[in-house]
Amino acid sequence: MKSRIALSLLVLILSSCYENSFLEEIPEVDIEEDFSIRKIEFADISYSSYFQDSMVTSAQETFLLGNNTDPFRGTVKASPYFEFELSSTAPGFDDDAMLDSIVFVLKIDASHFDTIPEFDLNIYQLSQRLEYQNEDDVFYDFETFATISTPLVSTKVQYLPSRDSIRITLPMEFGLELFEKAKGSDKIFNNNEDFLDYFPGFMLEVTGQSPLMLVSKESYISLYHKVPLQLREDNEEYKIPVGVYALGYSHLQVDRSKTPFSLAQNYTLLPSEDSQDLVLADELGSGGIRIDLGDLTYIGDVPYDYYISEAYLYLPVKKGTYDGKLNQPLQELEVYVMDKNNTIQSYLTQATLTSIDEIFQEATYFKIPIKDFVDSQISGSRQTDGLWLNVPSSASFNMGYLVVGENNTQYKSKIEITIIPLN
Repeated sequence: MKSRIALSLLVLILSSCYENSFLEEIPEVDIEEDFSIRKIEFADISYSSYFQDSMVTSAQETFLLGNNTDPFRGTVKASPYFEFELSSTAPGFDDDAMLDSIVFVLKIDASHFDTIPEFDLNIYQLSQRLEYQNEDDVFYDFETFATISTPLVSTKVQYLPSRDSIRITLPMEFGLELFEKAKGSDKIFNNNEDFLDYFPGFMLEVTGQSPLMLVSKESYISLYHKVPLQLREDNEEYKIPVGVYALGYSHLQVDRSKTPFSLAQNYTLLPSEDSQDLVLADELGSGGIRIDLGDLTYIGDVPYDYYISEAYLYLPVKKGTYDGKLNQPLQELEVYVMDKNNTIQSYLTQATLTSIDEIFQEATYFKIPIKDFVDSQISGSRQTDGLWLNVPSSASFNMGYLVVGENNTQYKSKIEITIIPLN
């Protein structure tokens, strides 16, 4: 009779604390009268940064452009290579039509870091067509293609988010040659392959400090033209867009030499002790975070059965490594289980930034559920495994990064484990 009363009491307590899905997982057993729920705080955690040497940059829906130096991530220089595709292969230019101007409209989807300063933008013509260099039909961030040695345009520009694009007037000489090829006997605008053979595309390069910008594939070249002596006073416009099916990718160069992660070597763990007690997750630098726990088997060394109801990893974002407007911290992380050889074994969960402290930057942290992983650590079955925290893949580049580090004794790295003793 006592056991039934105790069991009823347990269910009543748990109903106020946990979801129904949790209740369904608890075994039906006898509970002793001195039942109590234990919460263990575990702080024996080791962190390492881990960087790879390359990433595919042709799978995104946007290109990355910019040149920015940050004290934690380092210098990121991004230069997109892309071709154009004709919006119409029968533009129908009159033979006596005249070109009035040619403009490149660089459409920007988003930006990261300060957009107020002007920066220098170089536009180069590709001297060879883009072609895949591997069997996977992708472009990697380290690949380059030949360009004409001198820029087609070198200009100082400023990106204003309220305008969503940058308009750059291209040289009239370049426009006239292109326009005449569209009208003349060659008629390169009748076939996209002929057009690309003549004009393979652009490479964009920023010199000096700039924000990082996501370049839309809706960017385009406009040919403004008119026929003399016609009654129309305004120019007609013919657009040549980049287009969603055009080949293109972003070339990335990342220099961490003047950051806490200057000792990093690709495919080798960099312990936080060797990087000022910090670790870094950064998609643009092909970097993630590995977490290893100390020995948890002692938790299972008790003279009674038990049930692990919850286990959370508290991951503090280092103060001073972000701000609320120009350089926000990552909002999401993908969490995997990784073996001792740094090979991913399984997917665990997706974590969202739990709290952000914009004033003091101390209570900014992730709270990550890791119950299944803790179970394996307590049982000792996978003691050499660790957690792998990575920037989620998305349709566009994630221009933010995450630096993990201790802030104070209240908001620190720890694991909280809730244990329910059984009969």
